[in-house]
Amino acid sequence: MHSRRVRIALAVLVLAVVGLGGWQLFLWRYPEIALDPEAEIDPERIYTINVWVETGRALVKVPELEAEFWQQLISDFKSAYPNTEIVLREVPAPDLEGEMQKALRQGKPPHVLAAGGQWFRLWSELQLPIDRFLPEGQREQYVPGALGKVAVGDHLMAWPCQIQPRLWAASRREAGRLSASGAAVLDEWRAGLLWSGDDPQAAKDKLLKLRDAGPNLLAHQFGSSAALVDLSLAVSGGIIGQKGELLLDRGLMASLLDTWQALQDEGVMELVQGTLLTDFLSGKRAAIGPVGLWIWTLKKEAALRGYRTLAIPEDIILLPPPGGSGDHGCLLGATVEVAVFRQRPFQGAALARLSMELARDISRKLGLETSRTGLGVPAYKPLWDEWLSGLGWGADQKANLEQVLERGAGLPPLSPKWHEARRQLLLQILIPGLDQVVSGQSGPEMADRLEEEMRIFLKGLGGKGPQGK
Repeated sequence: MHSRRVRIALAVLVLAVVGLGGWQLFLWRYPEIALDPEAEIDPERIYTINVWVETGRALVKVPELEAEFWQQLISDFKSAYPNTEIVLREVPAPDLEGEMQKALRQGKPPHVLAAGGQWFRLWSELQLPIDRFLPEGQREQYVPGALGKVAVGDHLMAWPCQIQPRLWAASRREAGRLSASGAAVLDEWRAGLLWSGDDPQAAKDKLLKLRDAGPNLLAHQFGSSAALVDLSLAVSGGIIGQKGELLLDRGLMASLLDTWQALQDEGVMELVQGTLLTDFLSGKRAAIGPVGLWIWTLKKEAALRGYRTLAIPEDIILLPPPGGSGDHGCLLGATVEVAVFRQRPFQGAALARLSMELARDISRKLGLETSRTGLGVPAYKPLWDEWLSGLGWGADQKANLEQVLERGAGLPPLSPKWHEARRQLLLQILIPGLDQVVSGQSGPEMADRLEEEMRIFLKGLGGKGPQGK
């Protein structure tokens, strides 16, 4: 009798373990099932939400954790949910990778992570999609490219917070001195119809028309491979396909490198080191790049240096970067996102709901706060009027921003595996290789080398070689 009870108890335990394991597997495959925007909050329970904030990255300074910004944000949230405790932790950018990997191995990542970078990072299967908390009808409130950056597979995997876009800038005054054909080229560029990546040869032919208006009207920052990286993404449709196939073959790469060199050889574009802004502000260039939104903040600095040819920001027109528009154009530059994580075991639908709502609040308020210097743009567009007013920018600047930030349809979202593969391929292979090209250390032969290295990289992950080969 005793042994029978033991066997029954063991059987029940095994079934419980199997059931729990099955539930965890189900959550891993379909994490959105665990999320409920209407999950009941127990008023008798204290919910602790751990928030990590990355600091020390890029141009934008995040408020210190003791600052009034965070205290007010917490106070506002607790006014709606008084039975919550929010624990903030600052994580310096160089330490974030190690700290997150350690926490993920333990199954205890932060409930909320505010972090950024050039290419959106999907950390783990424990990261939760925001879809159920951001219905389709509300998505138009965000810059489309910011949503496109956090799209992985069929889900949006973080709340867009702030954008530090990579752009080009044109001089309204210099553009007014161009011939009709030259002005038409800049008009097409501004409208997002020139460097879309859909037809590199056509873009090259149009840009060569600028040589008749004067030598080197375009200037590109020496040592930056941004334009070539951006065009590589656009021309290939995202570098990697849905099954891990390589879309950027040596033919496409060779065409881009040929265009790059021809613009220099034909006297249309010059690589400039040190005097990029000086030449532009003194009226010697029609357009320069890559630049950031900071170019609209140089009014006082330009006046102090005696540059009064251009009125800032009125005479500076922002242009979409090469590859930043068209069918496969994407938002280029650094971004900040706020992600939400589940833990092992799952923390429950109520705490997940609270974490998601807090992450949404942080993304909007932090996006506005960190953009007040004019170095970035809030991803949440309803905040734009307040943000622009604080900077003294008006309707013209708003219209210009909407034009350049909403042109790109975005790269095709990939599954988590290939999304991360694309990020690693960019950081480890494509960008370092193109850096060598723009610095003069390599030439057209880089197209063959890059294809080979990318092919080997993808093969190791179970992907395929260049499409069509």
